[in-house]
Amino acid sequence: MGKVITVLKYKLKILFSDKSFLIIITLIPLLLTFITGYALRFEKYNEIPIAICDNDDTDYSHMVLYGIQKRSIFKTYTVDEKQAIKLVKDNKVECAFIIKKGFKNNIITGNVTGIIDQVAHPSSVSKDIIREIVGSKVSRLILNVSAADWVVNEYINLKVLSPEDIAKKESIWNEAWLYTNSLWEPEPPMKVEFKELRQDKVYKQDTEGSENKNITAGSISFSAFGMLVAFLMFLIMFNSSWLVDEKENGTLQRLISSSGALSSLFFGNILSLLFVGAVHVVLFAAVSKIIFGIDLLLNPINILVLFLYLLCTIGISLLISSILKTRLQLQSGAPLFSIITGFIGGCFWNFSEISGIIKTVSLFTPQGLALDLFNKYGLIEAEGFSQRASILKTMILSPQALILLTVALITTLLSYELIKRLRY
Repeated sequence: MGKVITVLKYKLKILFSDKSFLIIITLIPLLLTFITGYALRFEKYNEIPIAICDNDDTDYSHMVLYGIQKRSIFKTYTVDEKQAIKLVKDNKVECAFIIKKGFKNNIITGNVTGIIDQVAHPSSVSKDIIREIVGSKVSRLILNVSAADWVVNEYINLKVLSPEDIAKKESIWNEAWLYTNSLWEPEPPMKVEFKELRQDKVYKQDTEGSENKNITAGSISFSAFGMLVAFLMFLIMFNSSWLVDEKENGTLQRLISSSGALSSLFFGNILSLLFVGAVHVVLFAAVSKIIFGIDLLLNPINILVLFLYLLCTIGISLLISSILKTRLQLQSGAPLFSIITGFIGGCFWNFSEISGIIKTVSLFTPQGLALDLFNKYGLIEAEGFSQRASILKTMILSPQALILLTVALITTLLSYELIKRLRY
């Protein structure tokens, strides 16, 4: 054991004396965290920026504007027409709505064609959905007016109201309008709800509900975890070049003939890779927590998932390094292997939403197995020690965790056996 610790200290001393290595292991995780964090920060707020120009400036147009502004999914910019169009051209808003002059009069008279213009970029993916939401606010006004007109006409048909009594007609019309408008509060007469199937669990969602916020928060953590997993694979593969270097300079061949020397070197380097991986996990998690409020290590299950993933990744990288003959081959193959398995495993897209054959294929990669464990157990908010212990036990005995551990053991032992067979 003492020899392993000595190798570990020696290896870390060499690594941290390399300035280029320090720059890589420090700047790349920070840069990746900042890029990921700022992308996720927009998702965290879950707001769609839109611009509104109110050229009518009446109580009706104010109602439409207020109804949009109080929706938490929108970030609204109230500007003039020229600024609204410029915001769309500069891709600062998803789309813009221009309420035309005479908006109120047209609704009252029933001339509702072209009363609001929508300006959107061709690349906008949500302009149709936003148009329907804005249209629902206008429909509320149109239905209020139609209901008030119907009440007045019924009063006239029943001979209760004289068509010439303008003051009474306006009073009844306003009373009917206010009553109809009150039916929309606190909720509209009809409300759209939907159920979403996620990992064999059904969630009842509402666009303003807490469940939606929880799923959004989970999506943020999931994306951050995916980026961390992707970088760890690249990092470990990059730092496994020691094995190729030792083969090229003949060190491994000389150590084979020395009793216990190869084992000390081999397992000392494994510990150094674990240490470097742990440093990057802490660094990534700390920056994510301090700057962006994303806590990846609060749940101890996430720490265990990352530990199993690191072991599996180290085993695979050692096996690849023991097969390849030159450093150039490793430098060419390692990034390609990391990127391909990262994409297949779901590190760069919404893994929690996929199913079917794509989900099955992703589970053939270490990244996919780690992300699946995080999706099933890492986002669970357990209460009390007993519940956490139960979830932890279930996770450890899950097929995904067992596969990661098995692959780690097999690849590490196979790599060790391949190295022992080296000859001059």
